[in-house]
Amino acid sequence: MAEEPDRLRQDIERTRASLTRDVDLLAEKTSPRQVARRRWTAVKESVMGTAEDTRHKASDLTEAAGTKASELSDAASDKASAAADRVRQAPQAVARQTQGNPIAAGIIAFGVGLLTASLMPVTDVERRAGQQLKDHSGDLTDKVKDVASDLKDEIGGTVQEAAGQVRETARDAAQATRETARSDAQDVRHAATP
Repeated sequence: MAEEPDRLRQDIERTRASLTRDVDLLAEKTSPRQVARRRWTAVKESVMGTAEDTRHKASDLTEAAGTKASELSDAASDKASAAADRVRQAPQAVARQTQGNPIAAGIIAFGVGLLTASLMPVTDVERRAGQQLKDHSGDLTDKVKDVASDLKDEIGGTVQEAAGQVRETARDAAQATRETARSDAQDVRHAATP
C-alpha cells in the first residue's frame, strides 16, 4: 500500500508535465506573433511557392532560354553561312553564263571596273592629270571620234547583241543574288522571332 501513494504522485507528476507541455504548445500556437508569422509564411508560399519551387522554376526557365538561344543562334548561323556561300558562288554563276562569250565577259569586267572607279573619290593627282589630258587632247579627240565612228559602223550589230546578252546575264545574276539575299534575310528574321 505504501507504493500506492508513490505511484499516484508519479502519475500526478507525469500528468502535470504533460499538461505543462500542452499548455506551452497552446500558448505558442495562440501567440499573436506566431499566428501572424504562420499566416505570412502560408501566404508567401501560396504566392511565390517554396524556395525550392522557385529555384526549380528559375532553373527550368534558364535552361529553356539557353536552349532557345542556342537554337536561334544555330539557325542564324546556318542561314548566314548559306547566304555567304551563295554570294561567293555568284561570280562562278556569272562565269558559267558568260562562258563561250568573251565579249560579254569583257563588258562585265569593264562595267565592274567602271562601277568601282566611280565609287572611289578623285585624288588631286588624278584631277591634274585629267586637266593636262583635256588641254592636250584636241587633235587626238577628233581622231578617236573618227576611228570610233568607223568601228561603230563595222561592229554595231554584234556589240549591241553582245551587250544585250551581257545586260540580261548581269540582270539575271543580280536578281538571283538579290532574291537569295532577301530570302536568307527573311529566314534569319523568322528564325530569330520566337
